Amino acid sequence: MTNSAVLPGILPSIKPKKKKMTVGQIVILVFLIILLVLTLVPIYLMLIKSVKTIDQGNHQPYSLTFPFNWANYSLAWVNVSPFIINTLIISVCTTALAVVLCAMMAFGFTRFKFPGKEVLFMFVLALTMIPGVLTLLPQYELVNKMGLIDNYLGVILPLAAGQIPLGVMLLRTFYQGLPGDLFEAAELDGASQLYRFFKIAVPLSLPIMATLGLTAWMAAWNDLIWSSLILQIDEMQTFTVALSGFTDDYYKKTHSWGVPLAGYVICSLPLIIIFSFTSKQFVSGLTSGAFKM
Repeated sequence: MTNSAVLPGILPSIKPKKKKMTVGQIVILVFLIILLVLTLVPIYLMLIKSVKTIDQGNHQPYSLTFPFNWANYSLAWVNVSPFIINTLIISVCTTALAVVLCAMMAFGFTRFKFPGKEVLFMFVLALTMIPGVLTLLPQYELVNKMGLIDNYLGVILPLAAGQIPLGVMLLRTFYQGLPGDLFEAAELDGASQLYRFFKIAVPLSLPIMATLGLTAWMAAWNDLIWSSLILQIDEMQTFTVALSGFTDDYYKKTHSWGVPLAGYVICSLPLIIIFSFTSKQFVSGLTSGAFKM
């Protein structure tokens, strides 16, 4: 028996050949590294500057300095905390309204037959092509005529409406991929459309609804322009609007970014925590809905 003999049932180990990277792959890799650096460097600067004193920020702005000045976070919390509840109210209501509207509209476009359905759906998709800045003035006029200035609904309704085009597209694509036999069997059993929606469509689409909900939450949580236009009373402002004004005032007085950046870190933590718990649903929702197109 030679050394090359192989025992029965045991396969020889074959080492895979390493493929050399092509020029195109190297260019893409370099481009991705540059984008990664452009993304991570601002986060690094925000974190290190948020724990610097005024002198440390002026003399050593880009390096770690010790000891860390945690007092910045205490002062930032005093200025941010009064506006957290306002932001939570707007974010929760916007997310819930956007998810419910998108799910019901997508189910209607998928399971109902009515004249002009495809044309109407294309009009909904066309809204994604319109830059949000172009609609600020007409939206403001509409909200003003409805008497919703300095009202949470004046912020919630437009923000939720802005999530509808993309949300309907994702959910409709997902609903079209569901087996039609499920709905036909439920219809034969006498189930109503609402029953089929809540008992079949909604449970099966929870991952992509989580994706849409997280997107709507981020849009509402981080909104600055629209909230600053509608909520002009100081007590009703969101933390983004309040921090924007606080940043300008604090820098004019101290020429330091430490405390405002600490406020930005505090307000970023809820998004990071939420995404850490929903990242699997977020990725699963994207792959199960968007890539079926």
